[in-house]
Amino acid sequence: MVETRKQTLNTLSQVSSLKLGESLEQHYNQWSEHYDNELINELGYLGPKIAAEAFADMLEEKQMQIIDFGCGTGLVGAQLQQREFTVIDGVDIAQGMLDKAKAKNIYRNLTQCDLTKPLLIEDNFYDAGLCVGSLGAGHVEAEHLTEMLRVIKPEGILIIFMNEGFYRANRFDQRLAKHESEGRWHISKSQQINYMQSVERPGRLIVGRKSPQNYVMR
Repeated sequence: MVETRKQTLNTLSQVSSLKLGESLEQHYNQWSEHYDNELINELGYLGPKIAAEAFADMLEEKQMQIIDFGCGTGLVGAQLQQREFTVIDGVDIAQGMLDKAKAKNIYRNLTQCDLTKPLLIEDNFYDAGLCVGSLGAGHVEAEHLTEMLRVIKPEGILIIFMNEGFYRANRFDQRLAKHESEGRWHISKSQQINYMQSVERPGRLIVGRKSPQNYVMR
């Protein structure tokens, strides 16, 4: 058990230390087969639950259209489904992860895409969105938030959960606040929360609301 946990932490460390442009898709495709077991059973991963609880606390309409950015194997979708949200689309860079998510029969649509590039989704399409675990080393950077917000309706909620170490080391407080000062969204909550039951691993929950329609998103 201890050795397995060490291996899982090693895999997590490798993925968390990637540089932008490295083979993120390959890493997650390889990890997809054991991802749920290792994160949930070995480490007690709480990120999806924390984000879904924050989401449900703010939004009561269960039929709203939701996008799960970097949906992986569907852990966030499963938490939303438990809270009776029913219209969820997911996007992820790794087809192996998407295949696992599809088998759970949670998502309306699942699409392979790179969140660091323009999304093939029309403006203001979704009522709300979540991005759990995708902002980080080699993954998605603060500037890519503009594209996520573009596809969410004016005044729609976007919830982010990310690693606290990366948040602090890369000044995400300032970089996300820049989006606020430029009129893209308003941050209503930013809180440090440990997101592993088996180890100490601080995370950062960020709750924001897209600005009204009159603001320019690009």
